[in-house]
Parts: sequence; C-alpha cells; structure tokens
Amino acid sequence: MSGEFSIMKTGNFPHCEAILFDFGGTLDSDGEHWLDRFYELYEQAGFDLPPAEIKRAFYAADQLCYKDARVVSMGLRSLMKHHVGLQFASLNLKDLSKQAEIVEGFCAKTERVLKRNAQLLKRLKSVYRLGVISNFYGNVATLCGEAELADSLDLILDSAEVGVSKPDPEIFRIALSKLDLAPDRAIFIGDSYERDIEPARQIGMKTIWLKGPNPRIPENAEKPDFEISSLVELGSIVL
Repeated sequence: MSGEFSIMKTGNFPHCEAILFDFGGTLDSDGEHWLDRFYELYEQAGFDLPPAEIKRAFYAADQLCYKDARVVSMGLRSLMKHHVGLQFASLNLKDLSKQAEIVEGFCAKTERVLKRNAQLLKRLKSVYRLGVISNFYGNVATLCGEAELADSLDLILDSAEVGVSKPDPEIFRIALSKLDLAPDRAIFIGDSYERDIEPARQIGMKTIWLKGPNPRIPENAEKPDFEISSLVELGSIVL
C-alpha cells in the first residue's frame, strides 16, 4: 500500500488483513463501560443515589432507545440528551441544569477520545481493512460519520440493523463474510470480555482486550492475544 501514512506490518499479526473494533467502551473511551461512566457523572453532579438505582435507570433508558426509531438519526449529543433525559425520568429527577451537566460531561470526554482515535484509524487504514461491530441502537454509522471515523472504515455493523447481537458469534461471522475474510485473518478489539473477546476467539479471530479500569472477566477465561489499557498502545502491537 502507499500513501501519506503508509506503514509495513511487522511482528505479532503478519497474516492478518483486518482489524475490527467494538464501538461503545472501545472507540469512544479507554475501556470504560457507559454505566460505570454514569456512576461517576451522577456523583460529580452531586447526586447521592444508590448504584442499583442508576443501573436500573440506565438499562431502562437503554431499552427505550433500542425501540425508538428516532434514535437512528441521532448524533452523539442528541443521543445522550435523549438517553440521560430518559434516565432522569426513570429516577424522577427534575433538575434540568444537572441533566445538562451530565450530558456535557459524558459528551466532552467522548469527543476527545473519538478525535484521538480517528487519527489512529487513519494510520491503521494504510495497512489494514477496518471495521466496527457494535451492539447499538441503529445509529452507530451516524456516530462514526460525525466523529470522522467512517472514512477509515470498510465495514460498520450495527446489531439493531442486522438483528444479531454480541455475544452471538454470528454477528462476527456476518462481518467476516462481508469482508470475505477467514477468521484467522482478522483481529477483534473490544472492552467486554464476554461480549467481544470470547465469541471472537470462539470462531478463530485474533483478539486484543481493551482492559478498562473496572474489568469484568469470567473465571477460567482463556487469555486474549494481547491486553491494552488504551488504543494508543495499539500501534506498537499491530504495526
């Protein structure tokens, strides 16, 4: 390949042709689950709420977003305004300024990480085919376009559009079929061990676990090929 960012592959994955990423918790943060981020944001906003209540409200909002056709066209800020609004309604909270504070806190950090990772994907694009496989609301392509990731991606697979969700290995098979690749020719990178790493390994993909600050790993789980704590570490492994 040639171009401004042309780089030759070395070392760890010489036979791999593609890198596929999870989106939420992987491309938009350094391994932080959205729920964990909201625990922190509610605390920073001055709310003294039991974690179980925040969790209940988060997943209630999550399910409503999956069912709402309007979400498909939402970018990051409109999505999070909607999501947090649903959380507040579930929690019976009325403070609109605090609601806006939580939305801003989530979006500002997310935008910084997405901007950084957009530059990383531009570097990787000169060597690998790239894609996203995400459990999302139908608007992950909208978010990728907004964040200037889409031009680097050969594939964007949203569970809401294909009707299959991780950890079902079938969603990984669909992605590989679209790229016309054998599993051992692709690397999957995700923050969830159960939804990302285990099913990708199961079908023979190479795996890199983005191990966040609150990792959840099953007992006796097989190790991924690599563990990282930020996508900025990726270049030293795959390039």
